[in-house]
Amino acid sequence: MNSKMFNTFLIVILLFPNLLPIVASSQTNQDSTNARVLEDSDWTLVWSDEFDGTELDQTKWSYDTGNGFVQDDGNYVPGWGNQELQYYSEDNVKVQDGKLVIEGKKETISDDRGTYDYTSGKITTRGLYSKKYGKFEARMKLPEGQGFWPAFWMMPENDVYGGWAASGEIDIMEAAGARVDRVGGALHYGGQWPNNSYTAADYHFPSGESITDFHVYSVEWEPGEIRYYVDGNLYQTLNNWSSTSNGNPAKFAYPAPFDQEFFLILNLAIGGWYGGNPDDTTNFPGVMEVDYVKVYELEGKEYLEPVEPSFEKEELPADSKTAINGSYVYDPEYTEGFTVVKTGADQLDETYWNFVHLDLFGGNGSVSVDTIDSTNFAKVDISEQGSQTYSIQLIQNVTLGKGRYYKLSFDAKAEAARNMNIKLGGGESRGYKAYSPNYEIPLTDEVNSYEYVFQMQDESDALARLEFNLGLNNKTVWIGNVVLEEVEAVDPYNETEDKEPLEDGNHVYNGTFDLGRMDRMTYWEFSASDNGATASVDADARELAVAISNGGAEDSIKLVQRGMNLQPNDEYQISFDAKAADARDIKVVLVSRDGSVQYTDLQTVSLTTAMEEKVITFVMPDTLDTGGQLVFLLGGSSHDVVLDNVKMTRLTNNNASLTLEEIFPLRNGDFSNELANWNNHVQGNYDGPSSASFAVEEGMAKVSIGHEGVNPWDVIFMQEGLSLKAGNQYVVSFDAKSTVERQFEVIVDNASYHRYFSETLDLTTDSKHFSFEFEMTQDDTVGLKYLLGKISGASEIGAAHDVYFDNVRLEVKGEREKAFPLKNGSFSEGDANWGQHIQGVYDGSSKASMSFENEAKISIEHTGVNPWDVLLAQEGLTLYPNKQYVLQFEAKSTTDRKLEVIIDNGAPSYHRYFANILDLTTDTQTFTFEFEMPNEDVTGVKFLLGSVDGTVIDTLHDVVIDNVRLEVKGARELLGSDTTGTTDPEEPTDPEEPTEPTEPEQEKTWKEVGENLLVDGSFDTTTSFGNPDQPAANGWNIFNQGVYEAWAGLADFSVENGELKASVTQPGWAWWQIQLYQENIDVPSGFYKLSFDAKSDQERKIYAELAGSGVPMEAFTVNETMQSFETIIEVTETGQFKFLFGFGKEPSEPDLSSPNTIFLDNVRLVEVVEDTSTTEDPEEDGNEDEGNEEEGNENEGNEDEGNEEEQNEELPNTATSFYNWLALGFTLVMTGFIFLVVQRRKFNKVS
Repeated sequence: MNSKMFNTFLIVILLFPNLLPIVASSQTNQDSTNARVLEDSDWTLVWSDEFDGTELDQTKWSYDTGNGFVQDDGNYVPGWGNQELQYYSEDNVKVQDGKLVIEGKKETISDDRGTYDYTSGKITTRGLYSKKYGKFEARMKLPEGQGFWPAFWMMPENDVYGGWAASGEIDIMEAAGARVDRVGGALHYGGQWPNNSYTAADYHFPSGESITDFHVYSVEWEPGEIRYYVDGNLYQTLNNWSSTSNGNPAKFAYPAPFDQEFFLILNLAIGGWYGGNPDDTTNFPGVMEVDYVKVYELEGKEYLEPVEPSFEKEELPADSKTAINGSYVYDPEYTEGFTVVKTGADQLDETYWNFVHLDLFGGNGSVSVDTIDSTNFAKVDISEQGSQTYSIQLIQNVTLGKGRYYKLSFDAKAEAARNMNIKLGGGESRGYKAYSPNYEIPLTDEVNSYEYVFQMQDESDALARLEFNLGLNNKTVWIGNVVLEEVEAVDPYNETEDKEPLEDGNHVYNGTFDLGRMDRMTYWEFSASDNGATASVDADARELAVAISNGGAEDSIKLVQRGMNLQPNDEYQISFDAKAADARDIKVVLVSRDGSVQYTDLQTVSLTTAMEEKVITFVMPDTLDTGGQLVFLLGGSSHDVVLDNVKMTRLTNNNASLTLEEIFPLRNGDFSNELANWNNHVQGNYDGPSSASFAVEEGMAKVSIGHEGVNPWDVIFMQEGLSLKAGNQYVVSFDAKSTVERQFEVIVDNASYHRYFSETLDLTTDSKHFSFEFEMTQDDTVGLKYLLGKISGASEIGAAHDVYFDNVRLEVKGEREKAFPLKNGSFSEGDANWGQHIQGVYDGSSKASMSFENEAKISIEHTGVNPWDVLLAQEGLTLYPNKQYVLQFEAKSTTDRKLEVIIDNGAPSYHRYFANILDLTTDTQTFTFEFEMPNEDVTGVKFLLGSVDGTVIDTLHDVVIDNVRLEVKGARELLGSDTTGTTDPEEPTDPEEPTEPTEPEQEKTWKEVGENLLVDGSFDTTTSFGNPDQPAANGWNIFNQGVYEAWAGLADFSVENGELKASVTQPGWAWWQIQLYQENIDVPSGFYKLSFDAKSDQERKIYAELAGSGVPMEAFTVNETMQSFETIIEVTETGQFKFLFGFGKEPSEPDLSSPNTIFLDNVRLVEVVEDTSTTEDPEEDGNEDEGNEEEGNENEGNEDEGNEEEQNEELPNTATSFYNWLALGFTLVMTGFIFLVVQRRKFNKVS
């Protein structure tokens, strides 16, 4: 039973439920006839529970309760990650008549996280019993009924290899209550979700048997092989899996992850992805009975030795594609166009390119051919990014043969920095299984070339899918020169190639000796003269053991890793754990790529018989070597050596010298200098309705917005002219709040409106801290902009409100700490970061106490006889060479006295980089000093308040110290407004004389001329609903995204008293996630009136759309009173369309309590024509032509950002809405040029 989030396969199973047995039967790794056969007598019972008592044995089992779990990161996962509906309760678990009984009931229960309609039980042996390898079996009887999901399964006692499913999951048996003729068995493995994989198969019972009978379900688990049985019948043998972890250069050595202890689980779930939710046919309670659970150990025979999975090269299938010029990708120039696939009924073109954006996942866009440097590229414009990476796909079927190696190469770029996911995998009949790794590719706005090599390890597939997955981001992507060619076998680890540092900064690959090949020595080279030593890694110990028979000279036994990336003049640290059979020395050295140059002296490391961490530091000479060698010299002694956890990290970055201006490009982020350096734009100053003013209030920037306008850029608060450098990681952080809940965008873009960073965020009345990181791809001058106009897809605010910003930062990551090393100098956090020392506590006469409340107050009764007898200090401050530092603080004393302030490096040398003796008086004085650091060192600021200059004070007095600063000279001033007057914000240019709008049309009246196009809009005859799997032939259908995706929209639909009732249990995060709809409605072009009655037990918005017609979605606010709603829409082209109501919740809307009940009635979609009998002076035809709107003004799929924002200039008039003029209801008659451009509202849909 999958214990984490859904994945692609799970969603597909819901869409195509008949696929499961096909997928299952195709997933067995090995013909069962080749499996090892063991007799019952080979197994010895080591643990069991036969449930002979009257209650659960809690020395063996513990309960899981609730409807979800809390992850390590503190986030709660409802539905146990599988959209399960039940609440697990101890009351549902019983032991009676020699059996464990778990009951699934239909009853309501609530906790502090929600209300649930079902209860059931789940027990585990976690923390009580776990085992690695053996035979695990249970005799069980399972319930029949739609929605029941009983399971007997295992999870790792410790997530040795990372979160699910990197550490594995063994599903011994799981069943869907609606399919009583079969059970399933599965393994989950691979990377952490969503990069996980699985293998599964079904066992079909003989005729006359079903899950409702008692059967014995078991697995035999040996190293490298797991065998699945029902009643002793072997039906699946698995011996090919893997485990990877984020940031690792290679997979964990086989047979990971199934080489660790797992615990047992028994449960009866209700609902979820495996068998779907209960329905009217489900009989409650459902009962799962367990006769016994037994665990056996293999005795008298050895466990199998695991064998690295290998794959012989097979002949290609007869129906394979033939490579053209060596490539299995046809039409790389896109001359054959693209087949568009929007629904499950649409078929892929099996030869050429397909553009896939299934309605189910909310993606939308278009594809065209664009030319870049005389080469055709597929240009994918994305109007709706959807809810998954696969919401937008470019797909071509290609042929892949088992055991063969393939190289995929292509060129790509994006409108702005974004990621693209690529994989090669199977189609429906293969369960969409991945054949290649999931490649996550960071695209930039420059064309780059990419290539990836992988081996096909699954059964040959003549129609495998090459998928470019472009969802979850609306930035346009270009893809060209796509080639898939078969290549010779390659080293999958590229062991001798130059190595980029890993994500954690470690330059050593496989320093933990648990990656790559089964010998676990991948990336390492071991050599010994005259066979004087051998090196090996024990599968359990995971450490390198060097057995030495002849030590010889110190360089006669070597352990080497090549490809170290060594930068000139930088300091590095090498660390490792080591021990020896007896005390001895080893040596470590860094040498050049060819071994001719030694970068460090031989570093001697003394080992003992205890495993200890050893640390070496060295500084590279003024030489760049991206292929250096790390060498351990293990000769010179015959005592064995053990090594583990080898790391090499760079401590300095002397090759990226940045000025303060480059480190801190943004100024006055705390608004201490009012609005200096900040700028703004309000489009309403030139045209349109937006209005806003800008000020500083209580130290925060305040943007008072009278009207948000109609575009995000209609109100902008920004700072421009910021110089950013390529390759730097930047941090954008700030505090913000709003007097109303709303959305806004924060972006970093250049003069061409190219975005390097962009986020859409939610604001509430409480101040939030936001922090993001991004990497610059090129040197550029940019602006940080807050777009506070109407955010695309967000609800109209419709009220004046204020937005506040404070503590704005845009800076190079990690540099602030270097420029401002001292913390809590104002003592606003008490004594945090500060330490104190009173020598008299130990010996001597000094006596004092300290208190901290927005200042440090040191009450001294006796100074003692040394300056350090009373001391206040902050230590651990790293200062850097050739930097000029400023030390500043305020101090006073109730008795005139001296104070000594020093900066030193502490024990053992106490070297002083700065020292001064000051005279304190009863008046507060500010002391400021400057000094230059000659070298890098870890230091402390220390105030010596004992006997200074030999003066002993034995009368009570207080010394107060406050506002202590230690910082790089100029940094603080730089972060404020520029005081030179050279970078004052540019004065806004005078706007051009605005053009004058035409007189708006008078309000039109309409009369009905057609019949209702919707079937049973009054809900008089509707008794059931179709769904995406089984759509209604003529009537209403329902869609719940929550069936496919955790936490998404979910509702129950029924008809009561002639009204539609929707009970929303999960509102989700998008309006389309809950739908009531009718499909294939024939709608001729013309005007139509949509009308309906609606109410809700909570005030909220519902949505309506004629999807596919080009008519925008509309929102309607409903409350507890049944109200009538109507709107007029224009359909410009005849077609078959889908009409839908959306009952999901947009992120900007207030939270809803669950369940939320909506009633709907009298839904009508009727053709209308204008009633001219009451209209005076009708507008002459031809004044407005909506169908001939100039395309150049706006292209939703590839909106020209150059039209989006303007820097203190009038923006082009692309936002005036004809419908807004109608709503205003007044007449403007002005002379001058007459124009009116109708903006097409952005189309947001999931058809």
